[in-house]
Amino acid sequence: MKRNDVFLVNKLNLEDSLRRRISLILSEVEARGFEAVVFLNEVIGQNPSNFVYVSGPWGLGDEHSTLVFDVDGGSTLVMPHWGAKAMEESSRYDRVIAIKQEKSHHIKGMMEALVGYEPKNVCFDLSTVSAQLSYRLGDALGIGLTPDRDVSDHVFRLRAIKDDFEIAEIKRAITITEEAVMELIQGSLPGVNTWDLKKKLDASMIERGACEFSFNSSIRFARGPGRPYDVIRHGDMLRVDVGCRVETGYCSDMGRTWPITMDADVREYLDRVVAAHGEAMKNIKAGVSGNEVLERASEINLEYGFEPLVRCGHQIGLDCHDYTMPYAPSFGPIETDSKPLEKGMTLTFEPQHADPKMDMRSHIEDIVLVTEGEPVILNELPWKVTW
Repeated sequence: MKRNDVFLVNKLNLEDSLRRRISLILSEVEARGFEAVVFLNEVIGQNPSNFVYVSGPWGLGDEHSTLVFDVDGGSTLVMPHWGAKAMEESSRYDRVIAIKQEKSHHIKGMMEALVGYEPKNVCFDLSTVSAQLSYRLGDALGIGLTPDRDVSDHVFRLRAIKDDFEIAEIKRAITITEEAVMELIQGSLPGVNTWDLKKKLDASMIERGACEFSFNSSIRFARGPGRPYDVIRHGDMLRVDVGCRVETGYCSDMGRTWPITMDADVREYLDRVVAAHGEAMKNIKAGVSGNEVLERASEINLEYGFEPLVRCGHQIGLDCHDYTMPYAPSFGPIETDSKPLEKGMTLTFEPQHADPKMDMRSHIEDIVLVTEGEPVILNELPWKVTW
């Protein structure tokens, strides 16, 4: 496997990356026979990732916003009034329509933005629209917001393949997370409560530049009977699963396992974990299906004395468990994971290595960039982080 250094020359900035994305979407919109496409960010927290894909960082925060892109190059933004003046002054979009933060005003603003278009010539990304708003907007336009008007499938497919700006942003999220994890590991001492460590871990990511967590982090005991957050004892082994999001929307997700006490049994187990993990990762490359990666990783687990696997990773980008699935493969085991991996995809690789005889478990997770050759590991923190 290769490390990430040579793949992170950032040739694109955010604006270049956004122009690339919007251009590719509009080409598909025109090919499907439409004149304009509508993206909506209805409610904060309702998975606005496709909206963020075309808006950039500001789209994470301003609910009741709409972007209309014309195949001829025009653009209109509908957004709450408190931010509309600044956005208009930025000249980012051709037209800005200010509204109050309420569904009826949102629909009214969209209707104003779509004046001049025949409703039949407009398509939508429906991935971030509730059923309620969809019905109300369809009634207002006099059309059904049916699947043939939905271009979210194309956006999901585009999101699965990252440009170098997107890869660099994922790497930035990884760096923040790894620094916080290293601080966590250094503080993992007998007598310390793991709940206190979790709180410090979360705070550390925010202090280092994360805008939020990509999921709820967890610190678990990896040796002996599982127990909830508790005081660390001599002989324990810990595992962490953690990730954050940076302001451009891109996420990290990583895991590491480390012993509090290193004895012969723990060392033998962890050395097997690292060997199996590295061998299984080599199978990740363009043209290989996600299910084939899972099947081979499960076989390798059995060869090293670990339990078989039911899954071993997922797409990641603007979401932690990225909603490019099922248009891009995860690492098993559903039917769509029989699709081949493609160059430029980013996925986490996290095969579990459970040894029931020794009553030991682990969590090692990295983000991997798919290439036509060896996979590129975007993480830098060693698997053998303390031994």
